[in-house]
Amino acid sequence: MKLTYLGTAAAEGFPALFCNCEYCREARRLGGKNIRTRSQAIINDDLLIDLPPDTYAHFLNNKIEADKIKYLVVTHSHNDHFYEKELRTRHSPYAHNMRVPRLEMYAGEGVKNIIDKINTEKYTVDFKWIQPFDIITVGDYTITALPAKHSAEKSLFYIISQGNKNILYAHDTGYFYEEVLDYIKDKGYVFDLISLDCTNIDIPVSDDGGHMGIDNINRVVERLKQNGNINDATKIIVNHFSHNAAPIHHKLEERVKEYGYMVSYDSMSVEI
Repeated sequence: MKLTYLGTAAAEGFPALFCNCEYCREARRLGGKNIRTRSQAIINDDLLIDLPPDTYAHFLNNKIEADKIKYLVVTHSHNDHFYEKELRTRHSPYAHNMRVPRLEMYAGEGVKNIIDKINTEKYTVDFKWIQPFDIITVGDYTITALPAKHSAEKSLFYIISQGNKNILYAHDTGYFYEEVLDYIKDKGYVFDLISLDCTNIDIPVSDDGGHMGIDNINRVVERLKQNGNINDATKIIVNHFSHNAAPIHHKLEERVKEYGYMVSYDSMSVEI
């Protein structure tokens, strides 16, 4: 099971498009892993997570054959995670000879509200609406939707399992709801990889906020350890960074080194 990070920034990207702060200037100067596009990931080569405006560039940069993607899961409707217009080109005359004729898309109520306003008659997409704690089977994946603490809509994050491998992909969300921590504990998940929202890094954010920083992550990780959901073999990755938090890659690696966390970057692949 392979997870590839296609984009690792918050909504504004890093460096932010119009920003001239010292962090963004440094990112432009350093380049490489400091250039972060809007958040998106792909599992293996057929399960896509989110659909930001940078999707086209992500596919080109990572040599992804988009017509082979079978499934798309969306976390929420904010346009850095769901840019619906990309789906409008998934039919003739914009696309021909697709190896997967129809894409299965799974999302919650915020995305449904967008799609309900659009004439999707020509779309080669099967829209399927899910609720928090729904469990779905797609191909050989089992996907569990969990409620994210992020926005007024029922934003989601996901447990994605294939065989005996389990990934927890938790963006955009603040500190987990107690019912989520209890649910994961009661189900007895042991995660091979967890990917956690680190938008704020060291900028303080309340546990009632819609994102996390290192302090919030540390406490989520500790609860998951106490509950037996992660162990010494679990890969813990921080991801989804705001330019306001200064996510210069090598500095961030040093910042989380004591905790054993990995720091995501665009095009980073992790196999479990």
